[in-house]
Amino acid sequence: MAYQTPKLAWMWLGRRAPIPAASLIRPLPMVVALMSLLLSGSVSLCQAPSPERMRPASGLEAQWKVKLNANTVAIVAGSPGETYLDVAYDLAVVLNDDNLRVLPVVGMGGAQNIRDVLYLNGVDIGITSSQMLHYFASTGELGASLDQRLSYITRMFLEEMHVLARPEIKTLADLTGKKVNFSDPGSNTQIMARDVFNLLSIAVVEVSMSQGDAIAKVKTGELAATVVFSGKPAEMFSRVSDDDNLHLLDVPYPRTLENMYVPAQLESALYPNLIAKGKTVQTIAADAVLIANNWLPTSERYQRIAKFVQSFFSRFAELRTPLRHPKWQEVNLSAELPGWQRFPVAQDWLDRGEQSKAARKRDKGDEFLSRNQSRGYPALLEAEKQRVFQQFLEWSAGGHK
Repeated sequence: MAYQTPKLAWMWLGRRAPIPAASLIRPLPMVVALMSLLLSGSVSLCQAPSPERMRPASGLEAQWKVKLNANTVAIVAGSPGETYLDVAYDLAVVLNDDNLRVLPVVGMGGAQNIRDVLYLNGVDIGITSSQMLHYFASTGELGASLDQRLSYITRMFLEEMHVLARPEIKTLADLTGKKVNFSDPGSNTQIMARDVFNLLSIAVVEVSMSQGDAIAKVKTGELAATVVFSGKPAEMFSRVSDDDNLHLLDVPYPRTLENMYVPAQLESALYPNLIAKGKTVQTIAADAVLIANNWLPTSERYQRIAKFVQSFFSRFAELRTPLRHPKWQEVNLSAELPGWQRFPVAQDWLDRGEQSKAARKRDKGDEFLSRNQSRGYPALLEAEKQRVFQQFLEWSAGGHK
């Protein structure tokens, strides 16, 4: 009745013939209330509230704009159900506070993420694969000197190749001549799947669609298989049940793949509906990498990324707890990516850590020498100190604390 009452009031005001009393019994109190407000001037049907009453004070508005833009870092990741988006969400949960806001962005995979970091307004950081960085650097598709325009923050984890297939498909070679989904056009999976099948000399009929649609079509038999490069466990496969009778295929690892990929495996504990209990599926993998545009150190965007790096590296241990994605256990912040430069703030942070380690070792070495001299050993010459200290370092590097 709330939406009908204003209309009925205007009809009553504009009519000469009386409205039947029965039709006014229920809406009459609302009509009276509305007329009272109109006559008092408290409500106007013709005039919108003034902008001054709707907007905050300009000074406060400007403060919020500065604060939000100075503290917010957008990370372009992957689609729902993919590891990229899961780890980006972990970063937001762990790092978000009054001084930093991490904003995960649904992306189209590693290949498009590189384009987004380079060209898309508002994107500061992206997750991609080392394969995609090398691919674009070699093709020149995104322009020259890509290794100077992009920097990496850290290498991340392995992205395993998953090939979900129908029950009659026993090996990767059985896919010859059949329809196989290589994921979204221009995606990380599409480019790497093309590369792998080409190196293995297996010719398939390539199809490009989202993984959700592809899995549904594999179930119905419209597709023979779908390929996914994603860190295990890939959540998208949780929608596959025992009754679907699908499985994951082994991916061979001949010498033709050795220069670009590493061997990996998928376990039944992670995919109980796709791998027989106690069994493993052999596959290949590539590294995921966290990248950023190589902004000038004086720019606002550089400063935002620097703030993210400081928080990320200093709170890294919180990302390796059981509450977070298991792939965080594979991340080694100090792992290098040959041929690419690390974001300067990340490199400085690691360098300071190495210097601190060296200082702690020197302190232990001094303590070692002092303790032995206090036991009655004669004072050592400087050259002898250096020799003994080097022995201590070698002993310490062997795992002794």
